[in-house]
Amino acid sequence: MTDKKHKDIKVRNSNIKLMTYTRSLELCSRMNYETENLDFIDDIKPGEVLYDLGACEGRFSIYGAVNDVEIYSFEPDIDNYNVFNENIKLNALQKKITSFNVAVGDKEGIATFKIGQPWSGGHQKIVQFGDYKREDLDFDFKKEVKVRLVSLDEFIEANSLKLPDYLKIDIDGSEMPFIQGAKKTLREGRVKKIIFELSTSDPLFQDIISILDNLGFLEQKRYHVPNEEHLFNIIFQRKTA
Repeated sequence: MTDKKHKDIKVRNSNIKLMTYTRSLELCSRMNYETENLDFIDDIKPGEVLYDLGACEGRFSIYGAVNDVEIYSFEPDIDNYNVFNENIKLNALQKKITSFNVAVGDKEGIATFKIGQPWSGGHQKIVQFGDYKREDLDFDFKKEVKVRLVSLDEFIEANSLKLPDYLKIDIDGSEMPFIQGAKKTLREGRVKKIIFELSTSDPLFQDIISILDNLGFLEQKRYHVPNEEHLFNIIFQRKTA
């Protein structure tokens, strides 16, 4: 067992352990921010499959797994990926969570990853896609590293993964490339519901909404992200026939 600082937390009816050895990790461990993600996970039945894209240090994946949801998590930042795996071991969830140190985009490759908060639990981290950028993501980046980029459709097939029943998506700046690389997964009908962090100031916002509509998903509800004027967690549900 690790000797790094962590704490036991009561989250609704669940008991979990989370690493707290940086200020950012301690704030994340409070589980009082964007709680609509907890509501979303609470609607998932035991044994169903959730893909957590942009899992960060993994608090929502951990919460889902202790409630018997099968989790596949994707986190490109190596610092957050490492602490996420510490959290998995801390909660003995190795059989319920499969984690991948990759970013999701439209194809397999190597991408530039720009980092504004280079510590465990830090945010302000985006994958660079050509000249495209969201103005609200123009942070004071401290460093750049290379990360593996994958198309979700290709990655699922290559690794024989179970298809997702639900998707939680928090991938600042990678929203449209992700959709382009996941159209097969989204179209085939297994995915029931999505919670997708999107910015209404993104020049591609309406295009994203339209593509999801064409793929069979109807916007159900928006939750404003605190202290972020244009940022929302948006619930999309599979249209009924």
